[in-house]
Amino acid sequence: MPSCTLFVESRQDKTPLEIFVSASQTRAEQQQAPGIIIAHPYGPLGGNMNNNVVIALQQYFRSKGYVTICMNFRGCGKSKGRTSWTAMAEREDYMSIVDYALEGSALQDYPRINRLILCASI
Repeated sequence: MPSCTLFVESRQDKTPLEIFVSASQTRAEQQQAPGIIIAHPYGPLGGNMNNNVVIALQQYFRSKGYVTICMNFRGCGKSKGRTSWTAMAEREDYMSIVDYALEGSALQDYPRINRLILCASI
């Protein structure tokens, strides 16, 4: 079961964003799979990708064959930067992770994501 933590640059301002990627099978075992990006609750109130709801969702979807991507928004966990008041930067952060997930070549050890769910904890 492959899994790794890595950083993706935000398309907003190149802020490094921490993500955790996991799947139940490798690309050699399964060429394609659905994917899900799971975002955490509001960071300044303690939200991050280690939130119990985020972890439960990640484990559930991985067990169903999804490539799971949990992310820390700017200013949370090991992601750099600061939370914005407008959420415009965070929207761009989320879209940066979407682009990364759908690019395909970036996650060579994982099944290619053929459809994607976006999940936000509030």
